[in-house]
Amino acid sequence: MKYRGFRTTFVLLVAVLLLLPGITQAQSQRQRVPDFTLMSNQGKAISLSDYAGKVVLLNFWATWCPYCLEELPELQKLHDELMETGEAVLLLLDQVDGEYETPAVGNAFLEENGFDLVNLYDYGAVSNGIFGVPGYPTTVVIDKEGYLSGFWFGPITYEQAKRLIEEAN
Repeated sequence: MKYRGFRTTFVLLVAVLLLLPGITQAQSQRQRVPDFTLMSNQGKAISLSDYAGKVVLLNFWATWCPYCLEELPELQKLHDELMETGEAVLLLLDQVDGEYETPAVGNAFLEENGFDLVNLYDYGAVSNGIFGVPGYPTTVVIDKEGYLSGFWFGPITYEQAKRLIEEAN
């Protein structure tokens, strides 16, 4: 993994320290991801269970996060491929706070920049309530059986995401 300066190194260190007990436990006991439902930029409610039997990548992001914006072209490339192959599903989870990040802000950014990714509005229920995401961007991978398979802190590349998908299969 290539590190990008002090901020990324600090975030990774804090994440490892916070998640170390969970990682040790996860090695001995797989953790099922609870179902959730969020509204999407397509105007419909989408549930994790809608994708039962598929590998699912959840990418937690926000428009105010420069590292999130850096990875979006890579995620679009991955999304385009996954739409053709059906190998997995990629969902963005826009971190809506109602002030700096709103559904309208996230949707406008994606549309203005030519991204057609599925964008779910997360008001913290999934990022904080289920995963305890320590920073953005973070990508979480759920295997075909609904268990946590892997995660990536910081901007992810197409190749890194593909590797996580392969490991989840």
